[in-house]
Amino acid sequence: MAWLLHVIGIDEWDRAQPDGLACPAGGFIHLCTDEQLPFVLERHFAGRERLVVLHVDAEELDVRWEASEPGMAPFPHLYEDLPVGLVRRADWV
Repeated sequence: MAWLLHVIGIDEWDRAQPDGLACPAGGFIHLCTDEQLPFVLERHFAGRERLVVLHVDAEELDVRWEASEPGMAPFPHLYEDLPVGLVRRADWV
């Protein structure tokens, strides 16, 4: 199974679970692959603590693969809500 990943703060994740929406679409939701995760953590979350990586089955999402970082493979972007029910695993970082 191919995973797509979304990084979120633990407090955001705790609030999202009762609401049923891991991340509402506001433009698009940034996702990444396993290979892109170290770059994402360093570039966008350096120095932050209490993070969770959400694992979502790639086949359950309608994503657009778009170039966003020079020299890197395209990143998956989700242009709709990410329901909690599609999260298969949540790992603390």
